[in-house]
Amino acid sequence: MNLRDLIERLGGRFASEGDATPFSYGDVAGEVSAARSSVVVVDRSPRGKLLFKGDDCVSFLHGMLTNTVEGMSEGKGNHTSLTDAKGSTQADAWLYHCGDCLVMETEPGLQEKVSAFLDKYVIADDVEIADCTEDCTILGVQGPKSGEILATLIGKDPGLGALEHTEVNIGDTDVRLVNRSYAGSAGYDLWVSGSAEGLFHLLVIEGAVPAGTEALETLRVESGIPRYGLDVDERVAPLEGGMADAVDFTKGCFIGQEVLAKMNNIGQPRRYLVGFDLGNADLPESDTEFAVGGKAVGLSKSGVRSEAMGRTVCLGSVRRGFEAPGTKLQGPDGLVAKVVDLPFVS
Repeated sequence: MNLRDLIERLGGRFASEGDATPFSYGDVAGEVSAARSSVVVVDRSPRGKLLFKGDDCVSFLHGMLTNTVEGMSEGKGNHTSLTDAKGSTQADAWLYHCGDCLVMETEPGLQEKVSAFLDKYVIADDVEIADCTEDCTILGVQGPKSGEILATLIGKDPGLGALEHTEVNIGDTDVRLVNRSYAGSAGYDLWVSGSAEGLFHLLVIEGAVPAGTEALETLRVESGIPRYGLDVDERVAPLEGGMADAVDFTKGCFIGQEVLAKMNNIGQPRRYLVGFDLGNADLPESDTEFAVGGKAVGLSKSGVRSEAMGRTVCLGSVRRGFEAPGTKLQGPDGLVAKVVDLPFVS
């Protein structure tokens, strides 16, 4: 039995035959509730994965990415981004130091763009870049009881800080365990080379509720976490897209550093990522324009109908000067969005 077969046996529903992961297991609201109160397990295998090797890979990536790489020791990780000379965001990524190599995680499919972008700058450096997306399965374990279920399986508290990682053994499976939260509470990712269905099944037996992509998206939006390609793209800088944690201004030069440093030190972002409270209205399409006094000042981004709030909410991108909570924006056909602080649900 492969992982998809197991997921289907557990009630996983796929939108189409070609989808890699299920959109739900029949009860999205229940899956969201389990992630908020207990623990869920999700298949994150489509996440992009790049492997970096070579004597110069650390110094090379340090000069390319917005967050620090030099000085990051084995077992550590960080959230980073890739920007062009104008400071525009080309990619959103998570980088992990695994001793003799560095591993990068991106949005599904984005690894191809990142690899091509970086490869142009590898000239005399000893750097090898390999796409290892298909070589590894990622199982996400999210929720306030995620640490408890993993402590039971590995025989001790995981003892990892944010984005720290270590190798553990669960049953007969070797796992790289990463402290990685993306659903609004505690969470971990389990990186597995080879078969992962046994581990998935074991997590379910221990009490983890299987959850699909719809539940994860609801949790992400309610938690105010931006996603590259939906809420952040090449039109904005990381500081304008709610990704300030991905930039280290003390690390030295990187592509786009001068623009971002000026924005951070002597200016202000041109735009801000905020929350839009839309009341009981239908969710607008992404990039729907919102205005104040007839002047377009904002765009809607990804959103959901939040059962926790009983309202429709979405992330939004607004021009500087319109980011204050309580600001009301006019959309098409009488739609009104009220700017609110993120996260929507804490």
